[in-house]
Amino acid sequence: MQKPILVGGLGLSLGLAVLSRWQASVFDLGEWLFWGAIAAGGLMLWKQKQPAAITDDVTNPLTKKDVEQAINNAQDWVKALQAEAPDQDFSQLTSKLTELPQQFDRTEIMGAIAGGRGTGKTTLKQYLEKSDLNVSFIETQPLFTDLVSYDQATQSQVFAADFVLFLVTGDLMASQWDTLKHWVQARQKIILLFNKQDQYQSEQRELILSQLRRHVFPAIAAQNVIGITAAPQPIKVKKIEADGTETEYLEQPEADLETIQTSLQQLLDNPEIKQQLVWSTIWRTARLVQHQAKEQLTQLRRQKAMPILEKYQWLAAGATFANPVAALDLLATAAVTGQMIVDLGTVYQQRISLSQAQTIATALGKQMIQLGLVELSTQAIAGVLKTNIVTYVAGGAVQGISAAYLTHIAGLSLIQYFQEQPLQSQSETINLEKLGRILKTMFEQNQRSKFLQSFSQKVLERRSPQTAT
Repeated sequence: MQKPILVGGLGLSLGLAVLSRWQASVFDLGEWLFWGAIAAGGLMLWKQKQPAAITDDVTNPLTKKDVEQAINNAQDWVKALQAEAPDQDFSQLTSKLTELPQQFDRTEIMGAIAGGRGTGKTTLKQYLEKSDLNVSFIETQPLFTDLVSYDQATQSQVFAADFVLFLVTGDLMASQWDTLKHWVQARQKIILLFNKQDQYQSEQRELILSQLRRHVFPAIAAQNVIGITAAPQPIKVKKIEADGTETEYLEQPEADLETIQTSLQQLLDNPEIKQQLVWSTIWRTARLVQHQAKEQLTQLRRQKAMPILEKYQWLAAGATFANPVAALDLLATAAVTGQMIVDLGTVYQQRISLSQAQTIATALGKQMIQLGLVELSTQAIAGVLKTNIVTYVAGGAVQGISAAYLTHIAGLSLIQYFQEQPLQSQSETINLEKLGRILKTMFEQNQRSKFLQSFSQKVLERRSPQTAT
């Protein structure tokens, strides 16, 4: 009686299967019940759709309230993580959050100098450190080296800095632009520097600088795309003496860094901009802590959710193996899915009532039929089983494996949906469109023949002891 959806649904399915031996009209009854439930569930969910989520507009300046809210959100996620695993140590996350409120009064500014190999980061850092700028600089590890660890370490350094000087020696590559867009979304102040201009003709310099400004606008303002020459190449000079003799020597031009130094000085002299730099760094740090806590919480809950999913996929297979009526297979699967929804909701702190679970289960069934997943999975599994004539001719093998497979896909979709819900969301509404998109994605990711072959074998192995008895 603790699982009324499962008991009631399977009982109804089994009862109708028994009655089908004496009354042919049960086929129509089974289909009527299933399609009626789907229609009712679809109508209820249509009335309960959630509004679209509000996305953060990075073009709007942050307020102190925004930053404090980011800290509070991170604290909520860390508390939820601690409640989920009270025996584990999360002091690294809590200590970061404890330090953040003290950063509001910080006056020191730190900049990061980033870019690929050979872009002139070290030379630029040495020059700026000798200037009168009241700012410290760190040189990040080189990006785009095919070493993931380098890129991750660099991003951590960039996000911890108040602004970043990003060096290129020509037009942007796609990978560079993708990185910059990611940093912009994290509210990082970026100044794009076109270094080593002396290696180009004057017309080429202007063309490249113009292209850079056009490519990055409006993410990066035109005045923040600057041409520099940190370490100009020596120029060969020929000198003709009064007596007609010629001498050649190398002359070292001066670095062209005045523009970037002036821009940085103006940036740091503006109290409002300087305040925004500090607030953005605090906001980024809070969001990073929230992300880390959410990832760990997701992993812990997924470890609890996967055994539940596997239990109900085996129940769906067993119920379908016992039912000779195709229409009743769907009814039994819907009953199993309904109870699985309740149990998964408990793991993810989602209060799902029995009636709501029935609604979601029937809606998932409708989505599967509309997307053609039932037919596609049945055909694919039948193709896999044809390689083994013994299993192929076994009664209900295709239907049983298909039921388990579709329950598996439904469970993965629900887990993904719950993971994307706001923390401690107690909403009684379900976003059917979002759930449908996730369902389609999960099916596409898990329809490979190798996966189906392995999955089918597991179902048959679990079924074989029952068959032997």
